[in-house]
Amino acid sequence: MIYADYNATTPLSDGATQAIAQALEFWGNPSSSHKYGRKALELINKARESVATLVGVNANNIVFTSGGSEANTLALMGTALEMAPGFRLLTSKVEHSSIKDTLPLIEKMGGVIQYIPVNSSGKISLQDLEIILNTFKPHMMSLMTANNETGVIFPIPQILELCEKYGCLFHTDAVQGLGKLDPSFYRKAHLISISAHKIYGPKGVGALIVKKGVKLVATHYGGAQEIKRRGGTENVIGICGFGGSAKELIQTHSSQNLKEIRDQFENLISHGLDGVTIQGDKEPRIPNTSNIRFKGIASEVLLGALDLEGIYISAGSACSSGSISPSHVLLEMGLSEAEAKECVRFSWGQSSSLNTVEEVAQKVIAHVTRIRARNKLKEVSK
Repeated sequence: MIYADYNATTPLSDGATQAIAQALEFWGNPSSSHKYGRKALELINKARESVATLVGVNANNIVFTSGGSEANTLALMGTALEMAPGFRLLTSKVEHSSIKDTLPLIEKMGGVIQYIPVNSSGKISLQDLEIILNTFKPHMMSLMTANNETGVIFPIPQILELCEKYGCLFHTDAVQGLGKLDPSFYRKAHLISISAHKIYGPKGVGALIVKKGVKLVATHYGGAQEIKRRGGTENVIGICGFGGSAKELIQTHSSQNLKEIRDQFENLISHGLDGVTIQGDKEPRIPNTSNIRFKGIASEVLLGALDLEGIYISAGSACSSGSISPSHVLLEMGLSEAEAKECVRFSWGQSSSLNTVEEVAQKVIAHVTRIRARNKLKEVSK
């Protein structure tokens, strides 16, 4: 098996597994005052410190959630409810579906949404952004740190400077940035969404980092947990797993050279095939991600062929992989629907190596060549 879908999820690290095993021994409710409850709360606080240390923020800033999607929703809805009516939000149309699908609800509440466009490389113009900030005067801007499908990085430090200049809150979805970029790149944002299962932690747990002074209306009720910012009994096992993966990442700093691995793969594909384009390849990208269009080949055909070889990749975001619609990210970058349906994503991680990508590249080149020849025969026989 060769796994090349790390942007979708990652396997559990040893640190996460060990922390989860420890949490299973103390099954008390963290809000209980007896020994088992106190121990569960102690484990949560230990995990909170590890996650905070990884990002470089205060532990009190961490609000644990059910994942990155809930963190995004809490950031937007919590701020919209706090600032209603007339809440104004600036974002882009290449955001994760958890952002995109929350916007209609904000509009139903009377909020106003404006978008900053991206160019064909997935890049935004800081000059255009400042013009919109000056004219639209948003209460909040929400832009992802790195795109989950293309890997393209937004210039977060410069964006934050503009937000501070115009008195605008800034939220960034750093789910794909965590563990792949130095946290100093995005840690000064007012609100930051992160997720455990992108850094070798368990699924079903994430966090919204809420800086001091930022006010949010809670969207989950049921108790005073997370300093009244997210009610409900905590997912002790998941949170401990998050802390375990964060602590391990702090210690290892991921010594892999993922950029070398990715660049070698792209070089092999580009030299081995014609009719290949790499989305966002002229822009800064997170080091592990390649979104490649193979002209004339439907993504699901190539995915199926590679799956039979034991090579696992994706056609885009895992949160929308069940959809037959083309990627909204690629459409916003100017690809047609047909072109967008010819794109697949390779994302490398812990088990990847130069030998791995050479093997995958050979298989991809062989299958693309075979499928194109078959398609050509079909066209001739018509």
